[in-house]
Amino acid sequence: MEDNTILNYGKNPAHTVFKLSWSAIAEQFLICLVSLADMAMVGSIGAYATAAVAITASTIWFINGYNMALCASFMFIVAHNIGRNKINIVHKAVRQSITLSVFSGIIISVAAVAISGRLPVWLGAEEDVLQPAIDYFKIIGTSLGAVTVSTVISGVMRAAGNTRLPLFANIGANLLNVVGNYILIYPARDINVFGNVIKMYGAGLGVSGAAISTAASHFVLAVFLLIMLYKKPTPVKIRIRGDYRITKRIMKDVFRIGIPVCVERCSLSFGHIILTAMISGLGTIALAAHYLTDQAEGIFYLPSYGLADSATALIGQSLGAKREDLADKFVFLVCIINIIAIAIMCVPVFIFSKEVIGLFTNDIDVIKQGTVTLRLAAAFEVFFSLYIVISGICRGAGDVKIPLIAGFVGMWVIRLGACYILAYKFNMGVTGIWLGIGIDTVFRGLICIFRVKSGKWKYAYKH
Repeated sequence: MEDNTILNYGKNPAHTVFKLSWSAIAEQFLICLVSLADMAMVGSIGAYATAAVAITASTIWFINGYNMALCASFMFIVAHNIGRNKINIVHKAVRQSITLSVFSGIIISVAAVAISGRLPVWLGAEEDVLQPAIDYFKIIGTSLGAVTVSTVISGVMRAAGNTRLPLFANIGANLLNVVGNYILIYPARDINVFGNVIKMYGAGLGVSGAAISTAASHFVLAVFLLIMLYKKPTPVKIRIRGDYRITKRIMKDVFRIGIPVCVERCSLSFGHIILTAMISGLGTIALAAHYLTDQAEGIFYLPSYGLADSATALIGQSLGAKREDLADKFVFLVCIINIIAIAIMCVPVFIFSKEVIGLFTNDIDVIKQGTVTLRLAAAFEVFFSLYIVISGICRGAGDVKIPLIAGFVGMWVIRLGACYILAYKFNMGVTGIWLGIGIDTVFRGLICIFRVKSGKWKYAYKH
């Protein structure tokens, strides 16, 4: 019988983790770098432009919570059944992942466009931010369904051990985004190239230009990954002709894994929406500083998200093949690698936080507040990174309740409560917000560490 697993992908477990993870981590870095390039380009327009993008960011994260849940469900199904060598079930799951992601993606896009005119008002946007925020979200909303499709397809590919194709697909889509930003955000201008002055075309659309470029890259990525799913020779390759109808067998696992993950991610994202509204009350400068810190912080846990995806695939296939011993080795390795990577990244960012924030804005007040908040983010990051990685481990095992509890209690009891008290009652402003966030991350990290040490995660799912 053909071996379709990735359990012996490398010479030993450590080599397997590195070989599988490097492209997933590189993909996360690429996505973040493009996001940072977006920030720098938008931030060069002014603090109002940064705030216009920031005000709707938490809503996009809320939608991505659903995308993550659907992706996690199908990653689990694909990984477990590859481990069990049930390739016929894998192919059925892949087809149904397309059906669900396309159908729900259409609903998401329609709903996003429908609420775009009111959303920034609900979130408390100030007058100078209101119209740019409406325009930005309306344009981005048209492509959020494409994000659902590309997220799910990338997940099933990674669950089968194909992490390179999503990487290279993202390289192409994000290069398109950067070029589009450069052309659409700024007006026509003269540029100097090796002493020669060249007239550079520019649409001068500002925030709307950034949204158009990002939306176009979302559509291109989704279409490309769909095509590759039918062409690339992997265990998840399928023919166009086939049965795409939803089945009870697949949906049982989709609901079993997806609902807790969806509740976890959406509750966290809805909490972020409440937090954004809370920060909006502190003013445009505070909102801009928070957004830049939040985006810069994304650099810290990029390795964690790459390792979490790899852990989901490796743990899922190990337990599907009934190799609990191998699962234990992979868990230890991904956690140790994560801690080392986070330490390497957070120390220099802590030291040079002022310079990092200064890359994305020239507003002195934003830089001043952002320097403090970024240092707080770096100080607490190891706990949040472990929460991310261990959540990926648990998803691979079908153990989704503990991350749900940790995330829900952390957000709604600890984070929102601490942030409000520190920011408003102690008058610490946006600094208090990030201190409250830090307290939450410590709580989540410790809960997940205790779960992994217990070993109970290996027996949470029964076929």
